[in-house]
Amino acid sequence: MNATTALILPWFVAAAMIASPAWAQTDTEEEPDFVFFSLIDENGQVPADVVAEHCANSPRALSVETRDLVHTTPHQRVWFSGRQITNVNANPGEWTGALYKPLCPGLYSFSVDYMTSAEDGATDGEVVVHLHTWHRGGRGRPGELSALAVKAPGQERGVGHASVIVEMATGDEFSLFTLSPGAEKRRFERLQLTAFRVDHIADLAQPFDTKVWDQERADSDAVPGAMP
Repeated sequence: MNATTALILPWFVAAAMIASPAWAQTDTEEEPDFVFFSLIDENGQVPADVVAEHCANSPRALSVETRDLVHTTPHQRVWFSGRQITNVNANPGEWTGALYKPLCPGLYSFSVDYMTSAEDGATDGEVVVHLHTWHRGGRGRPGELSALAVKAPGQERGVGHASVIVEMATGDEFSLFTLSPGAEKRRFERLQLTAFRVDHIADLAQPFDTKVWDQERADSDAVPGAMP
């Protein structure tokens, strides 16, 4: 192992632990995250054509949920502290617990389902969840509003749902933010995010660079309301 690889390895091991729950890990040499790690050169990079080939013939899917989530500030990012239902063929660093940043390009389907409660002083009014998509070279973070889910006002308990299909290149980002008129307290009894790649689009593959990836994630965390 050369010096550069030694520096990169801890980052990928940590990312792999986030991407793959302990109960889903098997033989690490066959795990997709370790397969991708083997593609990285001494400069911490993977060419676009190698990314496209690595991503071509396997499904990609993520489903996570969180319960008893309370938000009290305007346009606040959702962090999932609950169970990870599934994470199929995860690559390192793609899922932070709040930000989905796919390595593999393609046409992605995202859906959000939630149930709210007015307990403990939370609002029984309108509760909205924004689905944001950020594309490299596009508008500033958290990116464009791709869809929104609305729980109608006047309900002690209510539900919201939204789904959207978007093209995502390597390194694009997807995240959820909640809000309500007047920034009232929002309580989510349950909130679930499901994502899967509908189709591989090789032309959307971009070169991977460890330093760029880390910086982009740091920039995303700096958005107001992004950190818990």
